[in-house]
Amino acid sequence: MPKVSLLVHLNIVTQVQNPIAIPLHGVLPSLSPLLSLTLSLAIAEKPVHFHFYQHKTFSGPNPSDVRVAKGPIPLPVGPFSFGDIIVLDDPLTSGPEPTSPLLGRAQGLDSVMNSLTVTWVFNIVLTCGEYNGSTIAIMGRDDILLPVRELSVVGGSGAFRMARGYVLLKTYSVDIINGDAELELDAYVYPAKL
Repeated sequence: MPKVSLLVHLNIVTQVQNPIAIPLHGVLPSLSPLLSLTLSLAIAEKPVHFHFYQHKTFSGPNPSDVRVAKGPIPLPVGPFSFGDIIVLDDPLTSGPEPTSPLLGRAQGLDSVMNSLTVTWVFNIVLTCGEYNGSTIAIMGRDDILLPVRELSVVGGSGAFRMARGYVLLKTYSVDIINGDAELELDAYVYPAKL
C-alpha cells in the first residue's frame, strides 16, 4: 500500500492595508475576510531519473566552457584560479563518448572557490524524448575530489516547473592540464503536482 500524506493549504485573502500575523494555535478564529481551506491527498511519488554524461571542453576551436573572469589566486592543481567565472553550454549525451546521442545541454555558470570546489548554477535543457523543451534548474557545491557529489534541483520549466530533487555527480575523466572533463550525472527529479 502506498504511503499517503495529507497536505493542508490555508489561503487567507484580505483587504487589510497592513495585515498582521494571527497565531492559530490549533483554533481557527472567526475571520471576516474571504477564507478558503483546501485539502489535497498526496500519494508517495517516484522521481523521474535521468542519466547523462556532461562534456566540459575548454580546449580546441569549439569550447563549450569559457572563462569570462580570471581570479587572482591560482589553485595548486590544474589551470584554474580562485574567483574564476566560467560560462558553460555543455552537451549532455547518453554515453561518455562525445559522439554519443545528444540528450540535452547544461547551460549556466561555474565559479571556482579557494579550494578544489566549484559552485554550480545551471539548467539542464532537455532536447529530445518525452520531456523535450523542459528544463531542470540545478545549483550547489561540487567538491571535485570526492568520488560522488550532490547538487540540488531547485526548479525547472515545462514538465518540471517547481520541481525538486537532486543530482549525483561523478568525474568520469579529466585532463588536469587544460581542464577538459567528462562528468557522469544521475538526476532524480520530483515534478511538482500542480
